[in-house]
Amino acid sequence: MLCHDVIVAFAHRTSPTAAIPSIDLLPGDVNGKVASERTVVAAVPNYNMAEHLDRLLPQLLRQGYEHIFVLDDASTDGSVEVAAKYGAGVTVVRHATNRGAAANRNQILACVGGETLIHFVDSDMDVHTDEVAETARKLVAQYEMFGVGVIGGLVCRSDGWQEPFNYGPVFGLRSHLTGSLPRLIDWARKRDRLARALATLTARGMREWPQILTEPTATPTYWVHEGNMLVAAETFRVVGGYDPTMREHEVQDLAIRLKRAGVACYFDPSIKLVHHRADVRGRTRPWQSARAALHLVRKHGLRRYLVDR
Repeated sequence: MLCHDVIVAFAHRTSPTAAIPSIDLLPGDVNGKVASERTVVAAVPNYNMAEHLDRLLPQLLRQGYEHIFVLDDASTDGSVEVAAKYGAGVTVVRHATNRGAAANRNQILACVGGETLIHFVDSDMDVHTDEVAETARKLVAQYEMFGVGVIGGLVCRSDGWQEPFNYGPVFGLRSHLTGSLPRLIDWARKRDRLARALATLTARGMREWPQILTEPTATPTYWVHEGNMLVAAETFRVVGGYDPTMREHEVQDLAIRLKRAGVACYFDPSIKLVHHRADVRGRTRPWQSARAALHLVRKHGLRRYLVDR
């Protein structure tokens, strides 16, 4: 059964920046429901990644999800046929025309409800954590009593290095001024002395960005990597999901609306995925990114952009 009538109520008893007990100390969630009873589904956004999808789906089927949904954005490369061959455990939900990543991810809202936990997994990922569904249940049980409604996992590259944007600060002038720093350190990551010198020089500006030269640790943040993200269906539904008009920066927009609704985000590396970085957006991506940034400023106001509020 994928639909539930109970609406998740996130508690706000303390700040998410406070120390959070270990997972083992919290076998159930704030409503008293044991973690093992929570339904977890995988939502796999896909556009023309049939080869990657064929590699990912067998991995997901071993992870204990209640169901796997492939959210297809009008692929033309046989992705639907690939997903179909995996039988009843995989359902394809498909747009008739390509509408972009945000609108594609929102298709999951027609498939689940209530306390169902949605684990978004991009189709060009490999899974490097065992028993992901059970880990997801425990993570949500651990964090939601602290007002945390969205949890981002760890995304690494195939060479083992962390991606530089696993999480980040609020979309605003300050993050635009410091947003090039993670890329700079990432560029120098294989030159140890140079990378560490740059990390020291940029330490102040990097306070809210991932520290890719050190082991990843759980931390409160403003937004998380949408390619490895946990969210309860009702939380996602209440804030309206992603803005379907956006093709870039959609997770930053979602984070602003979550914050206004009193829902916090947290990064936790317990669920690790490896990203193969397939690019299906092509040369238009920089233009789409600039256009989306302007849309965000207009949508949420220039004052908020300038003062990060």
